[in-house]
Amino acid sequence: MKFLLLRTFVAVYEEGSLTAAARRVNATQSGISTRIKELEETLGVRLFERSIVGVTPTPHAELVYHRATRILREVCAISHDMVATSAQLTGSVHAGLMPSITRAALSSALDRFTGEHPLVRIKVTEAYSATLVDDVAGGRLDFAIVPPVQAVDGVRARQIATDIELLMTAPNTGRAHLSPVDLSTLGPVKLVLPSPENARRIKIDTYLATHAIDVSAILELDAMMATLDLVATSDWITILPGCLGFPDIDRPEHKLHPLSPTMGGDYVLIESASQALSPAAAAFAAAITAEVSDICAACRNKFASANTRHLNHQNK
Repeated sequence: MKFLLLRTFVAVYEEGSLTAAARRVNATQSGISTRIKELEETLGVRLFERSIVGVTPTPHAELVYHRATRILREVCAISHDMVATSAQLTGSVHAGLMPSITRAALSSALDRFTGEHPLVRIKVTEAYSATLVDDVAGGRLDFAIVPPVQAVDGVRARQIATDIELLMTAPNTGRAHLSPVDLSTLGPVKLVLPSPENARRIKIDTYLATHAIDVSAILELDAMMATLDLVATSDWITILPGCLGFPDIDRPEHKLHPLSPTMGGDYVLIESASQALSPAAAAFAAAITAEVSDICAACRNKFASANTRHLNHQNK
């Protein structure tokens, strides 16, 4: 069986359109149709139902897709293995990171990685999770780090770290910095939150409803640095990932508080389901995920200690 047929099949399956698949693999639409027909004849089954709105995978296609992506990843990995045996790592990497990750982990990871691999070209795109997932699925990014997302055709994920969510306020409140806060006891609160397209928003909305938190106003702001500036100088407050707040733990611009009850969250690394990461991309992914994991662990430990001190003080 020709690998070209499998690559074409995967493109059609993931794009849901012969036209889009043709653009993706740089072929004509008639060429795509011919390849799919050849694969169907080879396998002896119909893989797609055609209609004026696109193509719909048959149950046979569902089975073929999962095996095809694994085969293509292994074929891709063979060539990458040969590159990895060279003395000096080279190539280019395009990674996608959320603002929380770029603020907390990117600079230290880049400093160390570029020192060890000076010939690798690094490009980083900062965006929120929905955009990053689309870009990985479309082949525009080698990998991205996002919160867990629903299964997406063409994308595979693995868990890399567990974080906690923090409350951030201006520094002029009467609450002690790092002390746990029960939002339900604060009365009406004004919250700056990410838009519903952000994967964290559903989790936050569920938390607010579950714990009957009185919210007087919500400002949707998909701009992390503007959010930090607004909270620092007003009575607006926000809930943000611990790794993002961790750099502010000893700074006077904000107060940070672990939530009580706690709210956690995971990070996953997503990549193409059918293309193995190049040696350069795999090495940079390992560097940034290690940094994220270390920061999340340090953050959890720091706020667990703060929580313990708070409870001990209450019990005296």
